[in-house]
Amino acid sequence: MKTQYSKKKFLKLAGASALVLTLGIGVTSAFASNGSGQSVQEKIQSLLSKLQAASQQEQASGQLTDTPQGKVFAGESAEKMKKLHDETQAQIDALIARPENERQNAVTEIKKFADKQDLAVNYKNTSKSSYNATVSAEVYTTEFDQYEVDTRNNNIIQFGPRPLNVEEKSKEFDTTPRYSKVELETMARQFIAKNASAIKLDGLTPKFGDKEGVNYFFRWEDTSREIEDMHPFIQVGFSRGGSLLSYTNSLGL
Repeated sequence: MKTQYSKKKFLKLAGASALVLTLGIGVTSAFASNGSGQSVQEKIQSLLSKLQAASQQEQASGQLTDTPQGKVFAGESAEKMKKLHDETQAQIDALIARPENERQNAVTEIKKFADKQDLAVNYKNTSKSSYNATVSAEVYTTEFDQYEVDTRNNNIIQFGPRPLNVEEKSKEFDTTPRYSKVELETMARQFIAKNASAIKLDGLTPKFGDKEGVNYFFRWEDTSREIEDMHPFIQVGFSRGGSLLSYTNSLGL
């Protein structure tokens, strides 16, 4: 069960093992080579154990409410547990994150990808890659977008709109019928040639799709292997108006 929050300040009851998943921490694999090995893992486990103990104490004496998904914290208990969760996440990230000077290489790659040297890039956290749990990845955000970066080589694994708060305005895309599917595929190939020049698309299996003829997604898979029960792939999404929607490259994982 994952820890969740809602606008009503509810918080699901969760144990330390579930919080490992919620925080995105691969304690025994993705970060084994980061820091001092087992001692880092012990510190992480200690932090999670303290959070679990606080959760159990709050379950016994705090504010709870029933929902279709089970009991959740409410009111001041939800606020308290959210604060503890966020503090724990920050402490764990401090243990596993690369030094800031090393992360600047990732920031440079993001600015190059966006073709905006003055882009404001914010480091969010370090976690497991979305496409390979044994690979450490960093998450960065800009005004509207989110990037997942491979810490081993600073390659961009994924790009797309970042999660927004309720009051935030979402990113706008050009959906005017400006380009055909064939033209958009050409744009996708050119984008890959620019940002992942080592990849030879002709050796991969194409799997294209679209959503109501407005947004198009051009995907090429390496069907010779699997990672996390999926074929590694590279995909670029464009709107019919030419706006870049998303990008994913799991071929190097």
